[in-house]
Amino acid sequence: MFKSNKIQTVGTVREFLNPSISTPSKKDIVPMLATGATFPLILNTMPTFSFAESVTTSASVKADVSQKIITAFQPLTELVQGLSYPITFLVFSAAGIYWLIGNRPKAVEMLQGATIGYILVQLSPLLMRLLVSVTAGF
Repeated sequence: MFKSNKIQTVGTVREFLNPSISTPSKKDIVPMLATGATFPLILNTMPTFSFAESVTTSASVKADVSQKIITAFQPLTELVQGLSYPITFLVFSAAGIYWLIGNRPKAVEMLQGATIGYILVQLSPLLMRLLVSVTAGF
């Protein structure tokens, strides 16, 4: 459509390397203006790029970081959970002794504290995943 059947010469190598030597004639400006007028049309027909891929990449990076954080704290979590069994047993035993002695309010207080502490320690992996997922959005 915009193809010309005429053979056009560019010039010498010297003119190509030093464009200040030759100035474009009026004949050369017309095709440049026509090309410049069609440039916005070319841009409209070019495919658009979406940033959805970079968002998914960012989401996968966040998921990887979250998983690494959880994996890094897993030995500590397992250690605390492992220590919670004997400590809870000792507190329950002490509460039982207080109950037998007759100091029931102290025994109930110890049983409540030990039970709540044990439940929180057992839920610590869940709480850690929750905190990591909340902070991953930032």
